Amino acid sequence: MRKLLLLLLFVLLGAFVLIFAINKGGEKYAVVEQKEIKRLVYGSGYARSKDYVLLKAEVSGYIKEVLVEEGDYVKRGQVLALMDSGPLEESIKEVSERLSLARERSREDSPYLKSLEKALESAKVSMENSKSAFERRERLFSQGLIPREAYEQSKTQYEIAKREYERAKNAYEDAIRSINTEKRVLEADLQRLLKEKEKYVIKSPIEGYVLKKYVSRGDYINHISQENKLFSIGSRDWEVWLEVDEEYAGLVKEGQRVALKLDAYPDRTFEGRVAKIIREVDRSRKLITVKVFADLPKETPFGATVDGQIEVENKKVLLIPAIAYRDGYVLVYDGIRKIKVPVEVGERFGEYIEVKSGLRPGQRVVLP
Repeated sequence: MRKLLLLLLFVLLGAFVLIFAINKGGEKYAVVEQKEIKRLVYGSGYARSKDYVLLKAEVSGYIKEVLVEEGDYVKRGQVLALMDSGPLEESIKEVSERLSLARERSREDSPYLKSLEKALESAKVSMENSKSAFERRERLFSQGLIPREAYEQSKTQYEIAKREYERAKNAYEDAIRSINTEKRVLEADLQRLLKEKEKYVIKSPIEGYVLKKYVSRGDYINHISQENKLFSIGSRDWEVWLEVDEEYAGLVKEGQRVALKLDAYPDRTFEGRVAKIIREVDRSRKLITVKVFADLPKETPFGATVDGQIEVENKKVLLIPAIAYRDGYVLVYDGIRKIKVPVEVGERFGEYIEVKSGLRPGQRVVLP
């Protein structure tokens, strides 16, 4: 089967005709001619867009709206469909409200900070008053004008006022830190949720055409399912992927011409060039893959079946009927007599054989 599908072909350009005639003596002869021969390697495969992507959902949910149809031209980043992100919207709303509150409380003129500042200022005034009272009583005590009890009482009141001030100061600084931390956390949460929301907006990653639409409004998509397909997008720049028997891998090279036949256009032949050779062999089928760039019609169906003939060699050769060759020589008829001429032969092409040396075009070789 492999030999039937992947065959090394030899093709003669133009009508392959060697002129036969019969001379007066009844001898049959053929005229030596030079012919151009192409050596072709056959491959079969399919056409696909040069730029192609199959879009899949990153999250699960219902399709809320589909904005494109097959055949539509789309730009990169264009919205193709929307998925229902209802529960996520609620989370975004909640976080946004909390963030707005945190930002409001962190404003310098916010009532919350004003109340903390007022408490701090009150504690500071109380501490400073206690300090002044303590310093006066300390002087009086040192002069022996007040008893120790009055001095100790003033000292205790000052220590208490200092601790109250430190508590108010720490409360104020902690509140500032807490608000700023809360803002950072909420801002990060909001960005994460907004980024998650983007997954519910299906956009085209490339510029091209909608090749196929797999979903409709109301469909439920499970993003971990094998059936997770939304759209296929492709450009109208075509490439062809041909599979070739690994036996001919050494003959195929980049830049070689390829004649292409498509089932979609049975009466036309297209020309391409070998662009890349994937030399990893499919071990189960013993095939290599050859990528061909080709100028195909924009309306070509994606995945259209293609047969290709890769031109791996093109040369001119002298040909004679194989039956004229007689173990190292041929008989040449010069119009009068038959002459034995040694020849060197090469490849055989069906009923004909290549002559490498010994003959020239136009000579007549005698046939048995």
